[in-house]
Amino acid sequence: MMRRRIVQALPWLAAALAPSLSQARSDKVWLRIRNDSQEAFTHVWQGLPQQGTDVDLGPLLPGDTSRWHALPATLAHYRKTRIQIGQRQLTHVTDQSFPGGRATLAPGHYTFSYTLKGGALQLVVIPEAGPIHSSQSLQKQ
Repeated sequence: MMRRRIVQALPWLAAALAPSLSQARSDKVWLRIRNDSQEAFTHVWQGLPQQGTDVDLGPLLPGDTSRWHALPATLAHYRKTRIQIGQRQLTHVTDQSFPGGRATLAPGHYTFSYTLKGGALQLVVIPEAGPIHSSQSLQKQ
């Protein structure tokens, strides 16, 4: 009897939870890193290790773009990108670099395109359109 009530309640429960689940998905900033320099990035890291959102994106050759990854839509989680080039590590702190001169990113999809100028990382943030399906988030693009 109890099992039957639970089964009957499932459609109602799913409908009640749907707005919460879609809200949770939309509160993310989806990022990928593009190497637009002439040097290989031997290691790329992004995120906030203290909160468990750090992402190891591995090596990126010139012209390569990493896989998509989702981070909470809070500046601390996507503020720093660390790139290793050979034996040196460069850390780029993202402040006021976002589209429209904003200090933070709105939830959505962005490509962080990095170049090297004078030994320093230069960032261009490219807003991207469209939802990302889970099968695409695992592919190198």
